[in-house]
Amino acid sequence: MEDKHHQRGQHGGLVWPIILILVGVVFLLNNLGLINSVTWDSIWQLWPLIFIAIGLDGLLRRNEIVGPVIMFGLGGVFLLSNYGWLSWDAWETLWRLWPLLIIAVGLEIIVGRRSLWISIVGVAVIFAALLGMLWLAGVGVGPLGDQPLRSEFIEQALGDAVRAEISLSPIAGKMQVDASKDSKALIAGQVSVGRAGQVRSNYTLRNTTAVYSLSSQNPIPFPGTAWSWQLGLSPEIPIELEASMAVGDMDLDLGDLMISGADASQAVGSLSVILPAGESLAGDISQAIGQIEVVIPEDWSVRLEISKALSTLSVPPDFERRGDYYYSPGYESSGTLIDLEISQAIGNIVIRYQR
Repeated sequence: MEDKHHQRGQHGGLVWPIILILVGVVFLLNNLGLINSVTWDSIWQLWPLIFIAIGLDGLLRRNEIVGPVIMFGLGGVFLLSNYGWLSWDAWETLWRLWPLLIIAVGLEIIVGRRSLWISIVGVAVIFAALLGMLWLAGVGVGPLGDQPLRSEFIEQALGDAVRAEISLSPIAGKMQVDASKDSKALIAGQVSVGRAGQVRSNYTLRNTTAVYSLSSQNPIPFPGTAWSWQLGLSPEIPIELEASMAVGDMDLDLGDLMISGADASQAVGSLSVILPAGESLAGDISQAIGQIEVVIPEDWSVRLEISKALSTLSVPPDFERRGDYYYSPGYESSGTLIDLEISQAIGNIVIRYQR
């Protein structure tokens, strides 16, 4: 029995050495100039295989169930997202399947670590359940179907304000922000949340500056994708905008707004920002996991400071890179500047011109 465990440990121990050898070969070829940028980007998209390798190592060496389920799941989702086969906002649905980890713990306590084949079957059962839940979510039935919604109309008059500071912070769902068609409204739109959801707003006028915040509070941490915020902001006055979200899809179309500053942050999901062509502005866009897309006006000077870990990056080919900074053509000679800090841990960052 001990010999079998020893042989299995040696077999599982080959996973990491093989990974190190492959990574070393790739970096060596890159340093020698034998891999072009296109090939390098394609190879970089395969980084989620590291998670799968970690899961395989745990399965072969220790007959685990919980660890491989987590690692295989993360690796699979990241890999599918990198190649565009799974949208990043699908994380909102996947996040709601966390009880499957409790099931995995139970299976490991009952049958795990007794046999490699039993552990493999346990992992397969968990993933069969995962695929089943995702299928149910896709057809809109079962426990992941749309929840009953309650809608609230949001409206705040512009009044005597000549500038504004606006903060928007839904917990999860989908938020769309653009220019309001009502010239007398500071903010107007509709918010749809679950029956138990609460939406809170606060407004004060400090001299001539309107300070407005809108937030959601709900006992359910990861609601369904049907939850939505559709809001329009005043295009009549300069606005400093702060938007934050835990999980979901954030779409900020600021093209027709007078934005003097913009901060957008998100934990997991898809974050899209369309920048206005107007006054100089500074912004900070940050995300833990997902996809960031920033659309910039083609004839305006832009400086980007990009900080990333396990992320792919795409910028317009005419941008000049200097360290962590990317400059649009003619940046130094222009008086109107867009200065952005963009940071992401895992996912994709896309910078493109307005089409």
